Amino acid sequence: MTDAQTIASRFIEALNQRDFEALARLVNEDVELDSLTGQRTVGVGPLRAWLMNYLRRFDEQFGDVVLMRDAFGQRVAADFTARGTYRETMEGFPPATGQSYSIPSVLVFEIEDGAITRLSHYRNIRVFERALAG
Repeated sequence: MTDAQTIASRFIEALNQRDFEALARLVNEDVELDSLTGQRTVGVGPLRAWLMNYLRRFDEQFGDVVLMRDAFGQRVAADFTARGTYRETMEGFPPATGQSYSIPSVLVFEIEDGAITRLSHYRNIRVFERALAG
């Protein structure tokens, strides 16, 4: 069985490559996403749709990744820098005008039986909004 840090690393690589088929292979069919916007998404199909919609608006790449795991190997935190371009306005955010940004972010992965069962995405939303407002 693949260890949790490898699974998390592969997820981030697939996200950077926009390889949604690879992402689907890494998650449980009932995966839960708690997004930075406060929405909860359940299921591999809705996760894929949410990520595609988000990345269409916020064209991000994730770099400077540091992975940390708990003692039991079931949770992994990925601390990284999200660098992107705000391409299409998202409700609740300032208007998109092609703003570039770089902001610290965290993904927490919960992994069971070699598959991601839950993702939680964190970033300081006020700092993010200020970066988008210019």
